[in-house]
Amino acid sequence: MMDTMINEDSYSFKEIEAKIFDYVCGIGRRIIRSFLESYDRYLNETRDKEAYRNKGKRHTTIKTVCGEVDYNRTVYEVTREDGTHEYVFLLDEQLHIKGVGLISQNLAEKLVRTITESSYRVCADQISQATGQTISAMGVWNVIQGLGKAVCEDEAELVENYKQGKVKGENIAPVLFEEADGIYVNLQHESKRKGEIKVGIAYDGWKKTGTNRYALDGKVVVAGFSNSKEFHDYREAAIAEKYDVDETVVRIMNADGAEWIKNVHDAETIFQLDPFHRNKAIKEGLCDPGAIHDVHEYLYSHDIDGMFNYLEMYRDSLSDDDAIERVDRLIQYFKSNRDGLLTYRDRGIALPENEKGLEYRDMGTMENHVWSVIAKRMKHNHTSWSIRGGNHLAKILAKKCCGRLGEVADKLKKPIFEAAEAVKLLSAAQVKEKDGTGYEYPVKGHLTWLDMSKKGDRTIASRLAGY
Repeated sequence: MMDTMINEDSYSFKEIEAKIFDYVCGIGRRIIRSFLESYDRYLNETRDKEAYRNKGKRHTTIKTVCGEVDYNRTVYEVTREDGTHEYVFLLDEQLHIKGVGLISQNLAEKLVRTITESSYRVCADQISQATGQTISAMGVWNVIQGLGKAVCEDEAELVENYKQGKVKGENIAPVLFEEADGIYVNLQHESKRKGEIKVGIAYDGWKKTGTNRYALDGKVVVAGFSNSKEFHDYREAAIAEKYDVDETVVRIMNADGAEWIKNVHDAETIFQLDPFHRNKAIKEGLCDPGAIHDVHEYLYSHDIDGMFNYLEMYRDSLSDDDAIERVDRLIQYFKSNRDGLLTYRDRGIALPENEKGLEYRDMGTMENHVWSVIAKRMKHNHTSWSIRGGNHLAKILAKKCCGRLGEVADKLKKPIFEAAEAVKLLSAAQVKEKDGTGYEYPVKGHLTWLDMSKKGDRTIASRLAGY
């Protein structure tokens, strides 16, 4: 290949780089196949023959960062203690290969990280260009739906364990700060044109990261399409997974006052109306800058009764029906959230010190988190979502926000088959000689690269490949 490229005058460096990349990926695929099949033969020879009955070779394909790798591995019949039969691949179990016939975990991690920033089509293009694997937008979608479904199943299991009292985190937080909000995204093929994704975060304080710079510590982030009860159940379970809530003295909820949010915090939780939404409501409800200033002055002086008296007098002084209606909405909004009009700091609530040295500051990070978690990827780019697909991606985005994105690719399922599920796998309609103990599927091709002098990386690759 090198001689051909040197003799061609028309090659640019970009083309040379691409050709070398493809060539190296091709070598990588052949080495991976040779290693997998050599290791499978080793496992077959050294296995517990009474526990694992050889049922012959099976062909499969795994998508890797080098491209698709076709190989053959042995399937074994296992009899469990209860007498049931399963069919497993020792190679997959030994090497922790998940999702065989689909993608490798390395490739899954790249897909998951890229999909949180880009559309399915762009993600497919980027992965296809950056790796030796060509994948379509639909292929990316299928992977993300499978991983998202697994994440949802894990969440359901966590909630069930929490309800049974089996979930208790190790982190001690004397104060837990909690925030919640919802964001509407466009829906496709649904009775309603928009659907609300609920987002919640919890953290134990602020950690100083630089001059006048702080970061939330110990973040727990949850998101998804759900009703208020489902959201509350999972939010509490996710918090309990990280924190020992029995050791928490004070919990504070900052939110915009939506009814579903009031239903998702416990009676002992201190509620405060999010300052951003409070101030936005004042600006939208009052058309006079002087009145806006006066209402803020009442809040700063903690005179809530005086503020309500002022708003009612201001409303009565108006003659425009639209202006009166806006002030009425503001008064009603404030009345329904009267207990939370002042922040926890303005109310002088004493908080226990944090042993980690974290600071307690003003709350109000929800708008930023709604943007960074959901809106940036799912709202402001002319996209629309199904409930199922949008929910799966929201779960993955939440994992990313709290630094747990790497867990998503771990949800790839191992191929373990029950006896009833293995009918096609072990069908008599298969080629006869592929069934039965000891059959070795013919290996085609030869790795000329491995015949070269074994120095440096070639030595390592040769050992991995069993040469």
